[in-house]
Amino acid sequence: MPEDTSNTTPAARWDGRRVGKATRRDAILNSVASVLSSGRLSTLTMQDIADELGITKGNLYYYFTDKQDILYQCHMRAMDASLEALRRARQAKGSPGERLQHLLAAHIVGILKDGLGSVLLTDLENLRPENRDVYVARRDEFERGVRKLIEEGMKAGEFHCDDSLLAGFSMLGSINWITKWFRADGRLSVNDVAAGMSRFLMGALYCPPGMIPTLAAPAPEADAPPSAKAKAARPAKTAAKATKAASKPARKAARP
Repeated sequence: MPEDTSNTTPAARWDGRRVGKATRRDAILNSVASVLSSGRLSTLTMQDIADELGITKGNLYYYFTDKQDILYQCHMRAMDASLEALRRARQAKGSPGERLQHLLAAHIVGILKDGLGSVLLTDLENLRPENRDVYVARRDEFERGVRKLIEEGMKAGEFHCDDSLLAGFSMLGSINWITKWFRADGRLSVNDVAAGMSRFLMGALYCPPGMIPTLAAPAPEADAPPSAKAKAARPAKTAAKATKAASKPARKAARP
């Protein structure tokens, strides 16, 4: 299980120490994650971010071109952690199930431990086209890696799954949504969530088909809404009216 940093003290405001530029960028990103998770991401400005970090806006622009650049870097840091976990899963020994569960747990820790996951559900249209293409390519690589492990488990008879694509999207979609409800100061730590969610999701693959209840087929009448049933009964009424109308001339003709 990857190291859990959820219960550590939140990153302090950047202190501007004289270190390498890459290290300074990392220090800013470690602090900016908490700012981006404040719930006002769409209206956040570079001045807001600089104010929260205790630095000048000019200093912030030295390391990032704009807010789009910061969002992109946050996306890439989270994806780098997930791709590293995928690399370890590919090289690890053990069954497909063991390797996949470790991968899912590491993926969850990677998007939660620094608060970077708060930007993962932002619209990718907020990124520049060239940055979006790079991110999507790496995201697709990770998704393919997850599906490959699912397919390995299916071939080995370990997983009971009809469609690896559907299973992969279901798992990763559930994990992405964790960032919406997880709170670092809540009852569950990052490791608790990673262990519990990965175990829960793996259960869907391990479950034999016979253990899943079969949904009862609806009665034929239940397929149509009440309005449709009423319409279906109208032709009979129309036919009755037509018969009644046709008999009226005959009665009139019989009158003296």
